[in-house]
Amino acid sequence: MVFGECLWRIQANSEEKRAVSGIAPLPALLLGLMRVMQIAASQSPAQIARASGSNFLISFLFLSPGRRRGLLALYAFCRVVDDAVDLGTTEGNETAEKHLAFWEEELDRAFSGTPKTPLGFALHRAGLRFGLDPKPLQELCLGVRMDLSPKPYDDFDSLKVYMHRVASAVGIACLPIFGADPIAAKPYAEALGLALQYTNILRDIREDVLYGRCYLPMDRMQAYGLTVEDLKDPKKKDLLKKGSPFDAFLSEEFARARSLYRKAEAALPVNRTKGLKPARIMGRIYEALLDQVERVGPRILVEPKVRVPKWKKLWLALSTFNPHDS
Repeated sequence: MVFGECLWRIQANSEEKRAVSGIAPLPALLLGLMRVMQIAASQSPAQIARASGSNFLISFLFLSPGRRRGLLALYAFCRVVDDAVDLGTTEGNETAEKHLAFWEEELDRAFSGTPKTPLGFALHRAGLRFGLDPKPLQELCLGVRMDLSPKPYDDFDSLKVYMHRVASAVGIACLPIFGADPIAAKPYAEALGLALQYTNILRDIREDVLYGRCYLPMDRMQAYGLTVEDLKDPKKKDLLKKGSPFDAFLSEEFARARSLYRKAEAALPVNRTKGLKPARIMGRIYEALLDQVERVGPRILVEPKVRVPKWKKLWLALSTFNPHDS
């Protein structure tokens, strides 16, 4: 409980709070857009992070307060941008596009020194302190925009473009805040981002297909005689049992996900792992999540959402600590 309480008591500093008064009225045509954008624009990074909850947050524990604030700003930006996907589902793409456009503009303002929101101000401070590059966050916005008009991915290579934008780019953006060498650690961040995102994809197959999205490589699904419609009604073709075509397909994709984690491990900069502790914690938590998804197997299409227990996340984080890391 001590670690969790310390994490959640991070507060926006006085400068961030003063920035609230400078928020310009949001010209929203739709009531839903106005409501969501005003709430997000008035929140501090800590408030946004606290409201979301995530496997990522436990990895903040080993950071200094200054780095933690910087990472909170980055994480909160990722959360509010990703909210555009939920808005597209509940309130339509026009609302989602306006939300995304607002935060793209706020990102530009943050890095040019003219933010309008507490989050933008926090990004500005983090950018100055850690020398952040806005390009990876711009890539994230491109990835979220892909989600607003989802299309099937023909193969894993085409899926990797999306995963790079929504996951690997975020990891690359985090490297200066972690204190890692951005050049030496970039291959590791790229590979780990793909591993984490594909783990999420395999866990969330049912949820995604119900909302009209599928992030599985179509060529491999077709090789097993599967369609997206089959996944919506798995009992129709008896896909939930061991030995089914879907079970065989999943076995192949679980192996692919494992290979991504091994590729990330192989890319760890030799003798320069200390700054990558938060990323390594995330890797361990998400590989534990993959373990659980694999145990559920084809019933992932009907079982409740798989999660790693909080106690296990904390244990994985603590067991990653090595005082001899260089």
